[in-house]
Amino acid sequence: MTASRASFVKRMSFAPDSAEAKRYAKGIRPAQALALSIWCGLAAGLLEVAARVWCRAIDPTDRLYWMSRHFVWLTPLANMLVFSCAGLSWAIITRLWPRLGGRLGPRIFCALVILPLLMVAVPQIFTEAWFIVALGTACQVVPWLERRPTKVRRLLLWSFPGLAGLVVILAGSVFGGDWLKQRRENGRALPSEASPNVLLIVLDTVRADHLSLYGYERSTTPNLERLAKRGIRFDDARATAPWTLASHASVFSGRLPHELGAKWVTPLLTSFPMLAEYLGARGYATAGLAANVYCSYDTGLARGFTYFEDYVLEGLGFLRTAVLVSEFFKTLYALDPYIVASPFAPVRKIVPWFYSGVRRDAASINRGFLDWLERRPQPDRSFFVFLNYFDAHAPYKLPDQAAPHFGRKAETSDEIWVVYERWTDIDRLSLEPHYLMLARDGYDNCVSYLDEQLGVLFDELQRRGVLEKTLVVITSDHGEGLGEHDLFDHGESLYNTEIRVPLLFIPPSGSRSAKVVRDTVSLRDLPATIVELVGLQKGAPFPGRSLAGMWRDSPPGTAPVLSDGAISELEKPNPQKPNQGRSPAQPGPLISLAEGDFVYIRNDGDGSEELFNQRDDPRELSNRARQDAFKPVLERFRNRVARLKPSDPGARR
Repeated sequence: MTASRASFVKRMSFAPDSAEAKRYAKGIRPAQALALSIWCGLAAGLLEVAARVWCRAIDPTDRLYWMSRHFVWLTPLANMLVFSCAGLSWAIITRLWPRLGGRLGPRIFCALVILPLLMVAVPQIFTEAWFIVALGTACQVVPWLERRPTKVRRLLLWSFPGLAGLVVILAGSVFGGDWLKQRRENGRALPSEASPNVLLIVLDTVRADHLSLYGYERSTTPNLERLAKRGIRFDDARATAPWTLASHASVFSGRLPHELGAKWVTPLLTSFPMLAEYLGARGYATAGLAANVYCSYDTGLARGFTYFEDYVLEGLGFLRTAVLVSEFFKTLYALDPYIVASPFAPVRKIVPWFYSGVRRDAASINRGFLDWLERRPQPDRSFFVFLNYFDAHAPYKLPDQAAPHFGRKAETSDEIWVVYERWTDIDRLSLEPHYLMLARDGYDNCVSYLDEQLGVLFDELQRRGVLEKTLVVITSDHGEGLGEHDLFDHGESLYNTEIRVPLLFIPPSGSRSAKVVRDTVSLRDLPATIVELVGLQKGAPFPGRSLAGMWRDSPPGTAPVLSDGAISELEKPNPQKPNQGRSPAQPGPLISLAEGDFVYIRNDGDGSEELFNQRDDPRELSNRARQDAFKPVLERFRNRVARLKPSDPGARR
C-alpha cells in the first residue's frame, strides 16, 4: 500500500476500539466528513437508479420515469453534488463542534443514502415517514459499522473508484447505444431515389374548431391556410383518444389505445411495430423531437428513432433527476402561495435555474430539427421526422419574445397566478368570466404562435430545397376543453372539443389544387396512409387502410372510397382531476363511434349513452339518444360498438 493510500485509510478510521477512537470521540475531521459525503452521494445515486430500473422491470404499471434517459448516470452525479454541498456544512460543524459532527453526521448521511431508495421503491409513503424509517435504520447500522473499523476502511477505500467507474459505464451505455443506432442506420441501403422524405407534425392539444383553417372567426392559422392550398384538408379527422400517449401511440402503430396497453402512467407494450421502426428498417433516417414529455423514450413512443430529443437538460435542471432534489422543489412549489407573501419571496428566483428547458417552445423545436438536418452524416438519405409542438398546452402562455394577437396577456399578479400558475389546479367554473376570457385568448394566441413558427419552418425548408421532396402531415393528438360541457383541459371526455383535430397532407411537390375530404376519418389510419404514399405498403404491418383513396380520383367504373367511421376510447379520466371529478369517464370507460353525421358515445361503467347529430348540432348540446325518432340510428350504433368493444384484443374498425 502506498504512503498516500495508507494515509487515506488512516484518516477514514473511526473505530471506537482503535488508537484513534479518542480523536473520533471528539469529532471526525472536516476532510473526513467531506470525503464521506461524496462517497454517500455516489452510493445514494446508484441505489436510486437501481431501484427505479428494478421496480419498473418487475411491474411497469404506474412506473414512468418522467426524466431523461440519461438519468442512469446523471442521478449519481446529481446526488454526489448535493451530498457534497451538505458535506461542506458537515465539515464546518465538525470544525466547530467536533463531538456533535462525529456522532450526528454519519447517522444523518447514512439515512440520506437509504432515503432515495425507499422514496423510489414505494412513492406512496410520505417522505417524512420514510426519513424517520431511514434515520432509525441508520442509528442501528452506523454503530455496527463503527465496531468494524478495518472492514469499513477497506470498503470506503476500494469501493469509491468502483462507484465512480460504474457511473462512467452507465454513461457509456447511453452514449454508446446512440452511436450504435447511428452506425446501424448508416449501414442500411438507401431508399430508392423516388422515396420522399416524411415530416409528421403533431400540434399538441390543438382543437380543429379554433383554427381559421376550419372556419374559426379569429385568423389564428394563416400559414396553415396557405399550405392547405397545396394539399389535402380533412374536415372531420378524429383522434383515437383525448390524451397524448394513447393518441400518439395510435398514430405510430395504427392500433387502438386498448391494444397498446396505453395507460396514463404506464409505458406502451412493445409487441406492435411502430412507424419509425418500419421506415427505418427500409433505409429511412429517423429522428424525433418532442416538447411533451409524454412522447419521451420513457413511454415507448421513441421506439425506432435513431435520433430522439425529449428532455432538454439546461442550467441545473439535471439535478432534478435526483429524487431528493425533485421532492424539495415539489414542496417549494406547494408552499409557493405562502412564500410569495413572506420575507422568503426571493427564494422563488432560484426555481428557474432548475426548471430551465422543461417547456420547449416551437422556435426551439424548429432549431433542433434544422440543426439535425445540417449535421446528419448522410444528407442524401430520405428521412422520417416527427415533431411534437407543445405551445398550445396549458398554461396558455406565450414565449417571452412573442406578442399576443388576440386580447391580451395576463398582466396583474392575480391574473398571472390564476391563468398561468394555477390554471390546472383550480375549479375554473368558480372563476369570474374575465379569467376564462384571458385563458381563451391565451389559447388562441398560442395557436397563432404555432402557426407563425410553422410558417418560419416551411419557408426555411423551401429555401433549402427540402420541402419539394417532403411529404408533410400536420395533425394534433387531441383537442382541449375550454368550458364547453363545463369541462376544461383534456383526457376527460370524447366530445368534439377533445377529439376533433386538424389533419393536412401536403404532397412532396404540392398538388395542383386544394382538396377537401369531408368524411369522418381516424388518425389510426395515418401509418397505412404514409407507407402507401412513400411506396412501401407491401407487407406493411399496420392495420386500417390508407386514406389516400379518399382524395384520389377513382378509376372509371369503381365506387369511391367511403369512410367507415372512427373509434375513440378513454379508459380512465385524467388523473390530475382538472375538473374536480366531473369527467364523463368517472363512472367507467368511454367509447365513441363517429360515422356520417352522427357521433355515438357510450359509458361502459353506468351504461349511459349519447347520440349527437354533428351537422345540426356541432356543439353537441342535444342528446338524440333520448328521442324516439332516433332509435333506429341508436340501435345501429349500439350494434357496431358491441362488435368493437375494447375487451376484444383484435378489435378492428
